[in-house]
Amino acid sequence: MLFTYKTILSKKLQLNSNTYLYHFDLLDPKEIIFTPGQYVILKVPSDKGPVSRLYSVASRNIIKNSFELIIEIVPGGLASNCLFSLNEKTEVIFQGPAGMFRIKENDRSKIFLVTGTGIAPVRSMLNSIFEAQNKKCFLFWGLKNYKEVYLFNEFKQFNLKICLSREQNLDMIPEADKTFFELGHVDSCFEKQFYSEVIKQPNDFDFYLCGGRLVVESLKQFLLSKNVPLENIIFEKF
Repeated sequence: MLFTYKTILSKKLQLNSNTYLYHFDLLDPKEIIFTPGQYVILKVPSDKGPVSRLYSVASRNIIKNSFELIIEIVPGGLASNCLFSLNEKTEVIFQGPAGMFRIKENDRSKIFLVTGTGIAPVRSMLNSIFEAQNKKCFLFWGLKNYKEVYLFNEFKQFNLKICLSREQNLDMIPEADKTFFELGHVDSCFEKQFYSEVIKQPNDFDFYLCGGRLVVESLKQFLLSKNVPLENIIFEKF
């Protein structure tokens, strides 16, 4: 069952050139109950009537009187135009929560392979579950360039590797931070660090994939080629 939430935008923070963090406070009802990994629905006005856009909640689920979204603004996009022009103190209506992308309750180590703003639901998962339960997890986050990196200090506590697909070297990165970075795509960075462990014990890991549709499908096929059981691969495409 979907609920309708009246919210107010209390903070809008630019994370990089085209990505923003939106913090919404609940007005009515005063609380939202969601499972990390779920999304909310924004109805965007258009000439043909309201159009639904889905955005993963990016904040902890123990905080119930507000939620955060991490959104990439696409020039000319219907929802992007609406969100880009959204000012703080503006009231916004959402529906939700919805979605089946969530953490499995078991003792397997968790490996996250994500790209771009696919980090949004994973941020909710990491901060909601692993911080409280001290589960073993590894985060491989694919971005094109170093300048796109955001919330670095927050994510580096989770066995982080940021995979930069369009950089030629890591010279621009401070020496103390270089250990958190690799050159290449997510699959190659993951293979470099974890190939032998996964080949030996593919049942010891759960994999969580999130990003663009084609990227997620490619990562799923990559894992299957490493004999990871299909039931150990959980994914969300957008």
